[in-house]
Formats: sequence, C-alpha cells, structure tokens
Amino acid sequence: MNRIYEGAKFDIGLAAQALNDTNITGRFYSTKNFARALALLCVAAMAATKTATIELLQAKDAAGSEAKGIPSTVGQLATAELTANVSVTEATIDLASVANTDVVTINGVSFTKAAATDVAAREFADAAGLVSCINDITHGVSGVTGSYAGAVVTVEATDPGEAVITLGKTENAGTIDLATTQAQGFVEIMTDKLDFENGFTFIGTKVSTTADTVVSASLVRGAPRFGAAQMVGASAVY
Repeated sequence: MNRIYEGAKFDIGLAAQALNDTNITGRFYSTKNFARALALLCVAAMAATKTATIELLQAKDAAGSEAKGIPSTVGQLATAELTANVSVTEATIDLASVANTDVVTINGVSFTKAAATDVAAREFADAAGLVSCINDITHGVSGVTGSYAGAVVTVEATDPGEAVITLGKTENAGTIDLATTQAQGFVEIMTDKLDFENGFTFIGTKVSTTADTVVSASLVRGAPRFGAAQMVGASAVY
C-alpha cells in the first residue's frame, strides 16, 4: 500500500494570517505531472452572517502572471464558500442576555429558555442546562457535544471530524449571540480545466472573507504521474 505522502504533493496555499473583510492570494504552483488539485481552507472565528471563500486560480507562472479563475463543471468558477454557523466545525452560543421563550436550534433540534431546566421538554434555564439538553442521549443532538464556561456554550462533534454544526435562533424576549470558532471547506478540480492552450499551467489559492478572522489554506496536487516529492522542513514516517 502506498503511503499518503507518496500519492499527493502538499504545499502551503496560504500561510496562517489575520484577514479582515478582504482577500489575499498565495503562491502559484506548477500543475505539471498532476491530474488533480485541491485547496483546503481553515477558518477561525467568524461572527454571525460573515463568510469566507476559497478559490483556485490559474496563472502563467509562479509569479501569478495574468491570474484568473478556473471554470468548474457547473459553469461557475472553482470556489467554495463558508458561512458562519452553517455546517461548521465548532461554534459558540452566548446566553448572557437570553430571556425566557428564546429558542436555540442546533442541527435542527430546538431548545427553549425557561425558568427551569427540563431535558425531556428541551428547556434550559442557563448554559449548564442547555449543555445537559444537548448531551442527553434521548432528547439531545445526535453526534454533537456541548460544554460551557460562564454563559457561553461551545458545541462540536462528539467524534471530531465526523459531524458539522449548524446553529439558529429565535429571539422572542432577549438576545442570543451565535458565532463560529472553527470551520473548513475545500475546492477540487481536474487540472485539465486550466487554459493550457494560452499558457496557464500554474495554480494558486485565493481566500476572501467578510469576517475579521484568521485563515490558512493548504494546496494539494494529486494523482501524480510520478511519485510526489515533499519539500518540507520536518517529516517522520513510521
């Protein structure tokens, strides 16, 4: 069986950095000898309604000359957009200003603020009560675990990487603040979609966001015609 690192080339699409309501493009890499390419975006905190988008660009050289988008199979550019609190890896629910009858929805399961916690009725009095509701085997949210510190509840997959989180709210009498703390997305293409006839043989990663956040991106060139050689500062294979 081939090792993972022999079947794909890993590179820094975009070094981890703060990005506030703007965009940035990383280095460009040759697609020579690779049939596929994938860009993976990791995003830290995003406030409600904010977005982060990853896009693969094509260019004529490593300097990014004449960079432009890459058409996808559905006639759009090769992009993927993350929206805060929608299918994210980890998110928070701030209940500091919540009031009775306000509703929190987690992956389609709704919990209502009440005077006392009643797990069977999916009612919670405070952050501890909401966590009890979320984690209940019968009445909670499947595949999701909640924890809390003060008035802030954090929700994430029970088995990391095996579930995503979508949050919603209904503010009837108070305020509930929802925010994303971690999210990821990717876009993948066949490299034959590049404009080879006009000399576009390099690909790069562009990240755009409306949030005040921290982002990073990895670029993976896959399906190599020959074994991939990793150019890294440290490695270990066991």
